[in-house]
Amino acid sequence: MYQNHHGSKPGFQKNDLLFITKNTRGRHSLPKAEKSKKYLVLSSYTNQLGTTKYIVINEMGVEHFTTEKSAEKVEDFKLKDSEIWSRARTTWMDENYIPVFATHKYAYSGMPYVSSRDGNSRFIRPISSKDDNDGAWIHKDYVHDNDVKLFMSSSFPPDVKKQGEISETVTFRIPVWLAEKHGLFR
Repeated sequence: MYQNHHGSKPGFQKNDLLFITKNTRGRHSLPKAEKSKKYLVLSSYTNQLGTTKYIVINEMGVEHFTTEKSAEKVEDFKLKDSEIWSRARTTWMDENYIPVFATHKYAYSGMPYVSSRDGNSRFIRPISSKDDNDGAWIHKDYVHDNDVKLFMSSSFPPDVKKQGEISETVTFRIPVWLAEKHGLFR
């Protein structure tokens, strides 16, 4: 049922469900994940001492943290199949993401947005920008789940004659830190 990833690269990924096997000794500004409970992984990072820490949420969407040695992955878990954990993730996003306004730009191919090669990122310009080169690549994984479809599409048709022109304004929600980093929120 559970799988431990000790000794390998960080084994837990975003949207994995973890079962906490023991209390962590680690320190963090967030509360520690509690032993014998389950948590959903939001993100991870490795500190200066080489400890991988995971930012996780409980079933109510409240952030906690744990370390790799304190948890095991719940096998056969798929977020899309879990109403409880999908709701917890949406609750967390609703509380931590902010709406931003930005513009798409017509691509050289005439598409009403500039897309990455893999199709998972869009080039977005701050609405107040005067510089044609100003903007940022935003990956769909950083966009609120309820806004991804709008963010990735356009209501405008392709038009090769409009290459490089501003396409349309889009509204979507992203984490505050990302909005600040790219000048979409000051």
